[in-house]
Amino acid sequence: MIRLRVRASLLVLLWCATAVSPQGPTTPGYIPLVSLIRVIANPSDFSGQRIRIAGFLAPGGGLDRSVGVYVSETDGRNHIVPNSIDLHVEASTVSGLMRRYVLLSGTYHAPAPRAGYNGYIDQVVEVGPWP
Repeated sequence: MIRLRVRASLLVLLWCATAVSPQGPTTPGYIPLVSLIRVIANPSDFSGQRIRIAGFLAPGGGLDRSVGVYVSETDGRNHIVPNSIDLHVEASTVSGLMRRYVLLSGTYHAPAPRAGYNGYIDQVVEVGPWP
Protein backbone atom coordinates (compact mmCIF):
# COMPACT_ATOMS: atom_id res chain seq x y z
CA MET A 1 0.00 0.00 0.00
CA ILE A 2 2.86 2.36 0.80
CA ARG A 3 4.49 1.60 -2.58
CA LEU A 4 1.25 2.53 -4.32
CA ARG A 5 1.06 5.84 -2.43
CA VAL A 6 4.70 6.62 -3.23
CA ARG A 7 4.16 5.92 -6.93
CA ALA A 8 0.99 8.01 -6.99
CA SER A 9 2.85 10.86 -5.31
CA LEU A 10 5.65 10.60 -7.83
CA LEU A 11 3.17 10.72 -10.71
CA VAL A 12 1.70 13.92 -9.26
CA LEU A 13 5.18 15.42 -8.87
CA LEU A 14 6.06 14.49 -12.43
CA TRP A 15 2.88 16.11 -13.68
CA CYS A 16 3.63 19.28 -11.68
CA ALA A 17 7.19 19.43 -13.03
CA THR A 18 5.91 19.14 -16.58
CA ALA A 19 3.13 21.66 -16.01
CA VAL A 20 5.58 24.36 -14.93
CA SER A 21 8.21 23.58 -17.58
CA PRO A 22 9.07 26.35 -20.07
CA GLN A 23 7.35 24.42 -22.84
CA GLY A 24 3.72 25.21 -23.32
CA PRO A 25 0.89 25.00 -25.82
CA THR A 26 2.49 27.73 -27.94
CA THR A 27 5.79 25.85 -28.29
CA PRO A 28 6.03 23.96 -31.61
CA GLY A 29 6.05 20.21 -31.06
CA TYR A 30 4.57 20.50 -27.57
CA ILE A 31 2.60 17.42 -26.52
CA PRO A 32 0.57 17.93 -23.34
CA LEU A 33 0.89 15.49 -20.44
CA VAL A 34 -2.58 14.31 -19.50
CA SER A 35 -3.88 11.96 -16.87
CA LEU A 36 -4.68 8.47 -18.11
CA ILE A 37 -7.79 8.56 -15.91
CA ARG A 38 -8.92 11.76 -17.63
CA VAL A 39 -8.47 10.19 -21.07
CA ILE A 40 -10.47 7.09 -20.05
CA ALA A 41 -13.24 9.24 -18.54
CA ASN A 42 -13.48 11.67 -21.49
CA PRO A 43 -12.29 9.83 -24.61
CA SER A 44 -13.98 12.14 -27.11
CA ASP A 45 -12.07 15.14 -25.69
CA PHE A 46 -8.77 13.60 -26.80
CA SER A 47 -9.69 11.60 -29.90
CA GLY A 48 -7.30 12.24 -32.77
CA GLN A 49 -4.95 14.32 -30.61
CA ARG A 50 -1.32 13.75 -29.74
CA ILE A 51 -1.05 13.18 -26.01
CA ARG A 52 1.62 12.29 -23.48
CA ILE A 53 0.72 9.95 -20.63
CA ALA A 54 2.32 8.06 -17.77
CA GLY A 55 1.16 4.57 -16.87
CA PHE A 56 2.06 0.98 -16.16
CA LEU A 57 2.90 -1.03 -19.29
CA ALA A 58 1.71 -4.64 -19.27
CA PRO A 59 0.24 -7.28 -21.56
CA GLY A 60 -3.47 -6.86 -22.22
CA GLY A 61 -5.98 -9.25 -20.79
CA GLY A 62 -7.66 -10.16 -24.07
CA LEU A 63 -7.13 -13.08 -26.39
CA ASP A 64 -4.74 -11.12 -28.61
CA ARG A 65 -2.46 -10.37 -25.64
CA SER A 66 -1.85 -6.84 -26.93
CA VAL A 67 0.07 -4.29 -24.91
CA GLY A 68 -1.87 -1.98 -22.61
CA VAL A 69 -1.08 1.12 -20.59
CA TYR A 70 -2.72 0.78 -17.18
CA VAL A 71 -3.54 3.36 -14.52
CA SER A 72 -1.59 1.45 -11.85
CA GLU A 73 0.68 -1.52 -11.34
CA THR A 74 -2.13 -3.39 -9.58
CA ASP A 75 -4.39 -2.91 -12.61
CA GLY A 76 -1.67 -4.10 -14.98
CA ARG A 77 -0.68 -7.18 -13.02
CA ASN A 78 -4.35 -8.22 -12.67
CA HIS A 79 -5.34 -7.27 -16.25
CA ILE A 80 -8.04 -4.79 -15.21
CA VAL A 81 -8.85 -3.79 -18.80
CA PRO A 82 -11.38 -1.04 -17.91
CA ASN A 83 -8.42 0.85 -16.38
CA SER A 84 -6.26 0.67 -19.50
CA ILE A 85 -5.77 1.94 -23.02
CA ASP A 86 -4.44 -0.29 -25.81
CA LEU A 87 -1.08 0.56 -27.29
CA HIS A 88 -0.50 -0.19 -30.98
CA VAL A 89 3.27 -0.50 -31.18
CA GLU A 90 5.79 -3.13 -32.24
CA ALA A 91 6.44 -5.57 -29.41
CA SER A 92 10.21 -5.13 -29.84
CA THR A 93 9.87 -1.39 -29.12
CA VAL A 94 8.48 -1.99 -25.62
CA SER A 95 9.87 -5.43 -24.73
CA GLY A 96 12.38 -4.00 -22.23
CA LEU A 97 9.73 -1.78 -20.63
CA MET A 98 7.06 -4.36 -19.86
CA ARG A 99 5.76 -4.40 -16.27
CA ARG A 100 7.23 -0.96 -15.60
CA TYR A 101 5.91 2.58 -15.40
CA VAL A 102 6.53 4.47 -18.63
CA LEU A 103 6.07 7.86 -20.24
CA LEU A 104 4.83 7.76 -23.78
CA SER A 105 3.40 10.04 -26.40
CA GLY A 106 1.33 9.21 -29.44
CA THR A 107 -2.02 9.76 -31.11
CA TYR A 108 -5.09 8.71 -29.14
CA HIS A 109 -8.17 7.25 -30.82
CA ALA A 110 -11.44 7.04 -28.87
CA PRO A 111 -13.49 3.86 -29.03
CA ALA A 112 -16.85 3.56 -30.74
CA PRO A 113 -19.81 4.12 -28.42
CA ARG A 114 -20.42 1.12 -26.16
CA ALA A 115 -17.16 -0.54 -27.22
CA GLY A 116 -15.60 -2.95 -24.76
CA TYR A 117 -12.34 -1.02 -24.48
CA ASN A 118 -11.08 2.52 -23.86
CA GLY A 119 -9.54 3.30 -27.22
CA TYR A 120 -5.95 3.02 -28.32
CA ILE A 121 -2.77 4.97 -28.91
CA ASP A 122 -0.78 4.60 -32.10
CA GLN A 123 1.87 6.62 -33.94
CA VAL A 124 4.00 6.42 -30.80
CA VAL A 125 6.90 8.87 -31.07
CA GLU A 126 8.25 8.56 -27.55
CA VAL A 127 8.25 5.70 -25.07
CA GLY A 128 10.62 5.34 -22.19
CA PRO A 129 10.93 4.34 -18.57
CA TRP A 130 9.43 6.61 -15.97
CA PRO A 131 12.36 8.35 -14.30
